[in-house]
Amino acid sequence: MTTDIKLSALDGWLIGGGEMAKLIKAKDWSGTPLGPIGTWPQSLRTVVSLVQASNSPISLAWGPGHIQVYNDGYWPICGAKHPGSMGQDYRECWASAFPVIGAGYASAWAGNTAYLENMRMFLDRYGFLEETWFTFSFSPITDESGQVAGVFHPVTELTSQSLSQRRTKTLRDLAASAGKSKTAQEVFEASAHLFSESNLDLPFVLLYVVDEAGCTAQLVAQAGLPAGTPMSPTLVDLNAPDLRPWPISALLRSGLAQQVDDVASGLVGMTVGPYPELPNAAFVLPITLPGRERPVGAMVAGVSSRLRADDPYRSFLELVAASVSAALANARAHEDERRKSAALAEIDRAKTAFFSNVSHEFRTPLTLLLGPLETLLARPRLDAETQERLGQMHRNALRLLRLVNALLDFSRVEAGRHSARFVPTDLARYTVDLASAFRSALEKAGLSFTVDCPPLPVSIYVDRDMWEKIVMNLLSNALKFTFEGAVSVRLAPTQGGACLTVKDTGVGIPQSELSKVFQRFHRVEGARSRSHEGTGIGLALVHEFVTLHGGEIRVASDEGKGTEFTIALRAGSGHLPLKQVAESSDTGAVSRGAAAYLDEALQWLPYESQTVASTSVKSSARVLVADDNRDLRTFLTSLLAPHYDVQPVADGREALAAVRVRKPDLILSDVMMPNLDGLGLVRALREDPETRTLPVILLSARAGQEASLEGLSAGADDYLAKPFTSQELLARVRTHLTMARARDELIAKLTEANEDLGAFNSSVSHDLRAPLRALDGFACMLEEDHGPELGDEGRRKISIIRDSVRKAGTIVDALLSLSRIGYQGVQRTRFDTRTLVAQVCADLTATNGGTNAEISMGSLPETWGDHALLRQVWVNLISNALKYSGTRPRPRVQVYGFDADEESVFCVKDNGVGFDMSNVDRLFGIFQRLHHAEQFPGTGVGLVIVKRIVGKHLGRVWAESTLDEGAAFFFSLPRENMLESHNQDQP
Repeated sequence: MTTDIKLSALDGWLIGGGEMAKLIKAKDWSGTPLGPIGTWPQSLRTVVSLVQASNSPISLAWGPGHIQVYNDGYWPICGAKHPGSMGQDYRECWASAFPVIGAGYASAWAGNTAYLENMRMFLDRYGFLEETWFTFSFSPITDESGQVAGVFHPVTELTSQSLSQRRTKTLRDLAASAGKSKTAQEVFEASAHLFSESNLDLPFVLLYVVDEAGCTAQLVAQAGLPAGTPMSPTLVDLNAPDLRPWPISALLRSGLAQQVDDVASGLVGMTVGPYPELPNAAFVLPITLPGRERPVGAMVAGVSSRLRADDPYRSFLELVAASVSAALANARAHEDERRKSAALAEIDRAKTAFFSNVSHEFRTPLTLLLGPLETLLARPRLDAETQERLGQMHRNALRLLRLVNALLDFSRVEAGRHSARFVPTDLARYTVDLASAFRSALEKAGLSFTVDCPPLPVSIYVDRDMWEKIVMNLLSNALKFTFEGAVSVRLAPTQGGACLTVKDTGVGIPQSELSKVFQRFHRVEGARSRSHEGTGIGLALVHEFVTLHGGEIRVASDEGKGTEFTIALRAGSGHLPLKQVAESSDTGAVSRGAAAYLDEALQWLPYESQTVASTSVKSSARVLVADDNRDLRTFLTSLLAPHYDVQPVADGREALAAVRVRKPDLILSDVMMPNLDGLGLVRALREDPETRTLPVILLSARAGQEASLEGLSAGADDYLAKPFTSQELLARVRTHLTMARARDELIAKLTEANEDLGAFNSSVSHDLRAPLRALDGFACMLEEDHGPELGDEGRRKISIIRDSVRKAGTIVDALLSLSRIGYQGVQRTRFDTRTLVAQVCADLTATNGGTNAEISMGSLPETWGDHALLRQVWVNLISNALKYSGTRPRPRVQVYGFDADEESVFCVKDNGVGFDMSNVDRLFGIFQRLHHAEQFPGTGVGLVIVKRIVGKHLGRVWAESTLDEGAAFFFSLPRENMLESHNQDQP
């Protein structure tokens, strides 16, 4: 501030200082008790000089009139009282503060220094009582007589710091209390409770929630105001034209905080906040949720009647609203999670009931299947084919019974209705009997098998049926995932019980999956196994059975080295339900259930792959059958053998190996197989030009349109859901073989026609060159010999003829090049892309006599392809970029590339004229042009050549552009490992 006052003659005693020094010199002090400056005592002049020389806020009061003099640092503290406060009675100026400072001030006049730290007081310096915080002192000043003549008053204002600390505590407490709330209503109630305790900054707060339609706002909590007053309506009509009392509609439209003034007029007659004065300002702030475009609610917060509604205050209120929003979002997330959990629990209960009911319903028809089958199998003199067919039916009926029993066991355990019967058991002997049933299967698989179960000193109480399923499941898993090495079963006594360990040297379990192996229906995706069949409930059921025994099960695994399951059981029966304990020992033999586990495991073992040919083959077609289920593989082979040569294999990897040895006419493959599934097999076949059109029919137990679309999208020709009829399968195989034969014949004819067309094109292109050369030659001779006679018009027409001949020659050359590409083979090598592009740029620059274009090269991955053909791609794309950016003041061309999943992508980008993306489909058509030939000459064949060459490399071409802002042309090439992946064994 510059004081616009004429300065009186300067006394020499007050030299320097700031604006307040100027004010002191200019002020007429004669009307004050101090009198004119010339009459001031030296002591007063000295103190005033010291005060003005200091940068710290200092004031002094002098003489009987307590006249106030202060410096530049103190001036802002006076607020709107300045400049009248200069020369005013200190007691009158700061009368509102005397309840706090009066004692200290009086003490100083009595000759004692008073120091007051971080004092809260209310100052009237802006026309209202304002809450402030200060640290200051009062020190006596003596004059020439040695008497106290004044008070020295240095001061530090701490208002902003104190308010910030108080507001930070409010925000911290709000986050702590509201953040723990689990529902939206709890958030609002906790927030309102905290607001009522923070009324110094929040004299009143109203929390409104907006309905989904955005039509009304409901008051859900409040502090400082009762609900239902004109200033706190319980329901606000957001479509009403009158926004009073609060502009919530405007808030919802803008999403921005709204300030409301003259609030006090609506609060007349109420007691609001801690002060007698009513709040006169408020803010309406948004309450938001992530993912919502508009606020979901509003917070109306009053401003303290003893504070200014400045930017820090507004920022504090915005942080309060943000904290409520964060707590609400957290509570909504909890509520959503609870709803989901409740829904999942209900689904789980329904699923458990469904499994239980369905399992019970299955048992009757299965009994009627197994009984007659076992009777038929027991008959003597069955022929071999009948015996085999009945055996297949019996094995799969037993497997279905085992699955049904597993589902029934699981539903009973979850419902708490499993009727366990725990009896004292010679666990070592029983475990040996169970494990021995698997010895033949493990040894047939080429695995060594160790069973080490010495007698235990005490009997262990177990449910024999559950223990059988525990041991059978663990051994089945070991066989399924172990391809070489050993499997061992060990039972050892422990202090207070026994410990069973089943260990294998199989594929192991990834560390990330270990915590999930006992979850129901969980399967480790991509794990190598002997079969892809399974429900994912075996280990979950083992875990439940062990838990019912009061035991513990642990798993340890090292991926690629093996897995170890350990089960700890306690001795005695004190830890078991008394009603389910029986003291009579049960020494029954291993049940039929154990045989079902073994019979299923035998289906996973290796077999001799061979081609099966019928003695009455009616077709020379070869069919490759891939399925990991031996019974289904055998059935399909026997079904197809009377009509085709059939070769069965166990999975997709074996199928690819068989295709390389001898290509079949059709592949019939299961989808779910170990090592390489049916979808992976189809993808590998489609990536190889030699097998790209080979018919593939996929078989799957997954029915429905989604599963069918997945198979067809992978490239399969047909998709057949199990169960299917023999007639349907044979009809589809026959149809696809017929279609493939017709397609092959058509392709042969098209290839022959294409070769003829290429030869014709090449011949015509060569033949056209001779007359074009003759035309150009004779036109040149005509111009040289008869130029003067023809005149300017004649010479102009000859020039047009020669130019047209050159253009025709260019088109002929382009057509010849396009024709050659059609039948030119692709010779792939690995080469440095950057070197090739640099050479192309140098050649194009030299050919065009130099260019002012700025050509930059970014990262370029190595290329696996035909060097000569791909050079033509780069030449065409870069020359195009130079041509279409050549009209720019600063033409720029960028070349770069990157690896993306299974391919390398390359780009040539320019800042040229660009094109409208609605015409993008025309770009790669022959003789298609998007610009006038007079402006940008060309044949309209260059991009066709680019597309043909990239297509021969199994790549893609596309373009992106904005009209008049340049264009970017992309092409991709398969990476070497992807091109050759189908020639290698899949992991």
